[in-house]
Amino acid sequence: MSLTTTRQTFEQTYAEVLQFYAGHIQAMDEGRVDEVVSTFTDDASLVSPPKIAEPVRGRENLRAGLRRAAAAQAAEGVRYRRCHTMMSVRPGPDGELFVRAYVQVVRTGPEGGSHLHAMCVCADVLVRRNDTWQIRERVVVRDDHDPATRAGSGRDAGPGSGHAAGDGHGRVDSGSSGHE
Repeated sequence: MSLTTTRQTFEQTYAEVLQFYAGHIQAMDEGRVDEVVSTFTDDASLVSPPKIAEPVRGRENLRAGLRRAAAAQAAEGVRYRRCHTMMSVRPGPDGELFVRAYVQVVRTGPEGGSHLHAMCVCADVLVRRNDTWQIRERVVVRDDHDPATRAGSGRDAGPGSGHAAGDGHGRVDSGSSGHE
């Protein structure tokens, strides 16, 4: 891995990516759909089995799925908070970044109290567009729905990992943010 990118040090890039995800995740948690959608490329794809079994492609499809999810959460009186942790960033070709992180999804419902709703691995491909980072590809795999996790293989999943997310045979098990 190169310690520098073409314009800045790896440490500067990592700090910039941390800021990107802080804004992205907070916008998701607060239901700011248009802001979230703007963090994806026009041709972005998102898959998160089993809830999002087939890739959602393009901003307008992402927007529609996020709006449905936000409306359902509001109607149910539920709030989700995502804690994006243990992030690794690997430079890729043409300036893209491969980002892999653990995501803890905490659910707070109308009954009170908060609890861990899901534990996931989120793998993104980030690209720089108009001097900001955007997500071109996202694969989210919940620990309780990933056969590799239950089998204890420890393999990586998602874009840039060299492995497909899903069943371990290159198939993804197949709207929302993908983290719940």
